[in-house]
Amino acid sequence: MPYPPVHLTLFVLLIVPLALYGFAQAVRQGKVQRRDWGHLLLLLSIGGFFSLFPDISAVWNLLVYGKLGGHCMIGSFPTHSLLFSSIALVSGILAGMLVYKQQNKALALGLFALATTLFHLLLDDLDSGVITYLYPVYNESFSLFTFLYTTPTNMGFLSYALAVAFGVFCLSLVLVMAYASLKYLGFGAKYEPFEPGNDEL
Repeated sequence: MPYPPVHLTLFVLLIVPLALYGFAQAVRQGKVQRRDWGHLLLLLSIGGFFSLFPDISAVWNLLVYGKLGGHCMIGSFPTHSLLFSSIALVSGILAGMLVYKQQNKALALGLFALATTLFHLLLDDLDSGVITYLYPVYNESFSLFTFLYTTPTNMGFLSYALAVAFGVFCLSLVLVMAYASLKYLGFGAKYEPFEPGNDEL
């Protein structure tokens, strides 16, 4: 599984570059105020933290058991699962309500946090394919990128093509979720400063 610096690097390179570009352009044009810097810091902090969130079990095991142990479990609970990832969604929404005090923007921040956590799962899946996505409904780990571990000849060309398409779709869906959330929060290719009371979809 990728080390934390790799997760953070890919978060910066693949999820937030457009947002940073738009913000940098606004800075050059003198359209950024102190409050805007706070919103950027909030996004980077939440995105950075939740891009590492599934590996928080390593910290938990160190504090509770005095050793790192496996970094995919807290006790018997798998941290690399959709259920555990939902914590990112709820946490992002709560943080959004505190900062923006608008339901739609809070939801957008929650979806951004969820997208960064799901991006972590997909990167780990691409690396080793041992993700317990559906816990507790299905307790076995499996990969969304099965085509990485076989060949078209063994799998069948149609099945292989469908597996590739499904894997690309999952990765694209998470990235689109992140980009759409950032755009709604004002961090698109063109930065749009936050205006209190403006909560239109």
